[in-house]
Amino acid sequence: MSRILLLLDHRQNRRLLAEWLEQNHQVVMPETDRALQEAFDLAILDGLALDRLWEQVRVRKQTEEPLFLPVLLLTSRQGVDLVTRHLWRTIDEVVLRPIEKVELQARTEVLLRARGLSVALQRRHTDMEAFLHAMTHELRAPLRVITGFAEELQVMTPPSHEAQHCLCRIRTAAVQAQDLITSLLNFGRLGHGAVRRRRMSLHGVIASCLRQLQAEIQARDARVTVLENEVVLSADPTLLKYALTNLLANALIFVAPGVSPEITVAAAMARGVCRIEVTDNGIGISPEDQARLFTPFVRLHGVEEYPGIGLGLATVRKAIELMDGYVGVTSVPGAGSTFWIELVTMEEDEDEESIADR
Repeated sequence: MSRILLLLDHRQNRRLLAEWLEQNHQVVMPETDRALQEAFDLAILDGLALDRLWEQVRVRKQTEEPLFLPVLLLTSRQGVDLVTRHLWRTIDEVVLRPIEKVELQARTEVLLRARGLSVALQRRHTDMEAFLHAMTHELRAPLRVITGFAEELQVMTPPSHEAQHCLCRIRTAAVQAQDLITSLLNFGRLGHGAVRRRRMSLHGVIASCLRQLQAEIQARDARVTVLENEVVLSADPTLLKYALTNLLANALIFVAPGVSPEITVAAAMARGVCRIEVTDNGIGISPEDQARLFTPFVRLHGVEEYPGIGLGLATVRKAIELMDGYVGVTSVPGAGSTFWIELVTMEEDEDEESIADR
């Protein structure tokens, strides 16, 4: 049963409303201003209570994040003007007096349903955390044992050619499983912290990505050209670097045999939007495959042809969407691809954190 907190200074209205709500919900009517420390699923206030308690309401809603804790205001049309300064940070719904029971019931049920969905999502989030913990501590241990015994067998008794082949396959499978666990952990953990957007030079982010991939660039004899004129954008540095590194790594890998990768990174600002493009001379992607390319575990080629487990582009999309951006691709099979990212930038004088649940 949902728990509703009534904070109405008008005692007669509070009593009548409580009698009506108690037919379907548990109603709490504390007499002190410490009422917001109670456990509840929905708070209903009138204008006088909100004017007195708005700061406590704001703090309580913040402490519940990322859970949604709804607050409904009952007020007259004139009263809305008196409490407008508090509405944007404290109130999720307003019902004007005289109150229609049907309207109030509908608004109440919608807010309680949203609260229930928020709680259910939080429980799933907790379950996912437990799953990731098990992946880290429980699944990696047997893989280390398998790899260790395979290495011991190679040292203790010189195996036959056939046995050597089997042991190599065991070690390769164990390494692939380790890589899968690492990728799943990275994908699952992405977005569990705060998204901290700040103004930064894109040039520095790209340079950092290229330094991280320097060994792979040299090994593949790749040529990377950066066409970026000191673009300044608003983004989370970690998420943006994660996304660009994945796009550049894919551009290095997905080329035809014997072809040296040629990659161009370009960026431009237009109407407050930064568009970043990574263009390659790779194998390209068919139109029917482009729509599902950013879905987790989608692989267009066998692992024998190109390495990976199909989480790289899904991770790119997740990182960019956490910053309220967009990602896409244009490609022609056999003629390369252009992956693009679009991020809305903040005003020049802004330098604040945008907080969201990763």
